[in-house]
Amino acid sequence: MSYNFFDFRGKKLLAQSVGFIHIVSIATTLSSTHTTHRTHMHTAANTTASTADITLITQGKGQFVKVSFKSTKKPAAAFKGTELVKVSSGVFRSGIDFSNLASVKEGIANGERGAVGSLPWGEWVQFPYLIAHKGEQYVRLYPSVGHKVEVKHFVNGKEVSKDEFNSFLTPSDAKPSAEAVECFTIKASNIISVG
Repeated sequence: MSYNFFDFRGKKLLAQSVGFIHIVSIATTLSSTHTTHRTHMHTAANTTASTADITLITQGKGQFVKVSFKSTKKPAAAFKGTELVKVSSGVFRSGIDFSNLASVKEGIANGERGAVGSLPWGEWVQFPYLIAHKGEQYVRLYPSVGHKVEVKHFVNGKEVSKDEFNSFLTPSDAKPSAEAVECFTIKASNIISVG
């Protein structure tokens, strides 16, 4: 069985198999929410990728794909009610089996980590791309070496500096993570654009 879909640029996409029906439930807002070339990040922070955009992530193993996504942060108690949103854009990889990462294989061989088990939460809808958990769909992405991720920070819809954004967080949440990120699991409804 085949389904025809079009991305927001009018490019025809073809998805095969009944398994694609699971992907259709990912995006709640269709391509009509797209703004032309995402000229205003404030507007982009309030949009969601279309179902057709999400399928671009699932079309090839180990492919490089440009993705923009948002994440909402919880403010410190003194700033309760403040909306804190980070918008990250960059080139990522999709379609990778975590257990095949060189760092994972080396860690197992060196005794620094155990064997890769099942997901810590959720279940695969389409391995190794999509995870379902508590009625939500998530996309698995990996950082790509040599590609910088651009991050914009918004407080109540207004773009601000990273330092100003961090001033609304608790000190522990404002600290950068010391761990290297091997993969991202992003709620599909938080993906702004693909491609």
